[in-house]
Amino acid sequence: MSVGCRGSRGFILVVVMFISVLILSAATSLAWFARLEMRRVSDEEFAMVSRSLVDVVCIKVAGWIAGDGNEYDSKLEQLYSGEIPLSLSFNDWNVIIKITPLDSQFSINGIFLPDGMTLRNEYEYPWGRIWTRLDAILLSPVILDFLDRDNVPRPGSREEDFFLNRKISDMSELLNLPEVTPRILYEDVSDGIAIDTFFTIYTDDKININLATEQVLSVLDPQIDVGVINSIMMFRAAENIKNNKDLIRIPGFPVSATARLNNVIGYKSNYFAIDIKVEHANSERNFKIFLKRSGDTCQIINWRE
Repeated sequence: MSVGCRGSRGFILVVVMFISVLILSAATSLAWFARLEMRRVSDEEFAMVSRSLVDVVCIKVAGWIAGDGNEYDSKLEQLYSGEIPLSLSFNDWNVIIKITPLDSQFSINGIFLPDGMTLRNEYEYPWGRIWTRLDAILLSPVILDFLDRDNVPRPGSREEDFFLNRKISDMSELLNLPEVTPRILYEDVSDGIAIDTFFTIYTDDKININLATEQVLSVLDPQIDVGVINSIMMFRAAENIKNNKDLIRIPGFPVSATARLNNVIGYKSNYFAIDIKVEHANSERNFKIFLKRSGDTCQIINWRE
C-alpha cells in the first residue's frame, strides 16, 4: 500500500514538472513573440515615418533642381558635386541627400525615329560601335527587332510573339531575350562594360557632355579618339561645358564633328538620381529616387528602397 502511494506521488510529481516545463516554454515563446512583434511594429513605424520624410525631401529637392536656371548641369555645381553632403533635420531625425544628374548615356528608348522602326541617323555609328565593343554584333539586330514597332524581322534577326515591340520601362526587360544574360546587360567588374554601360532609360535623346563616361565618349564619333576624350575630361574637370562654343574650345576637339553630334549631345540633364539616407537613433533606411525635370517642375518616376 505504501509502495503504491509512493508511486502515485512520483507520478504526480512528474506530471507537475512536465506541466511546469510546458508553462515555462509557453511563457518563453510568448516573450520572444512579444519582443519580435514589438520590433516589427517599431520597424514598420520607422519605415512609415522615413517614407513620409522622403516625400517631404523629394519636394524640397525637386524645388532645388527646378530652380537651377543654368543652361548646363555638371558635377562642378555645388548642388551636384557631392563634396558636401546635403542634409535636412526634422527634430531628432536626420536626412542625408546626394543628387546626381543623369543623361550621361544613350537613350535606349530614343534610338528610333518617330516611326518607331528606323534607327536614327545620328545613332548609326554609336550603335554599331557599341555592339562591336561588347563583342555582340549578332545581338544588334535582335535588340532592334525586340524594341521596334513592327513585326518584320531585320536581316540576321527574327520576330517572336514575346517581343515587346515598344519602349521599355526598365533595362531589365531586355532579359526577356534569351541572348541577353545578366552579365552582358549589367556592368561586369572584370571587363567594365555591358549594355547598361552605354544605354539607360533615364535620359532624353541628348547625352549631357558634362557627364558622359569615357566609354560613352569613345563611341560618339569616329573623330573622337583617346586624345580627344582625355581633353574633354580634363576641360570639364576645370570648367563647365555650357554650349557649342565651349565644346570647340576643348583642345583637339574636331570642329567638323560638332554638326554630326548636334542631335546627340547636350549640356543639361532632365533626369536625376537622388540617394537619401534617413537616420534616427540607431536605425537608418536608404532610398533611391529618380526624378524627371520638365520645365520648372520635377516629378518622381521611380522609387526604390
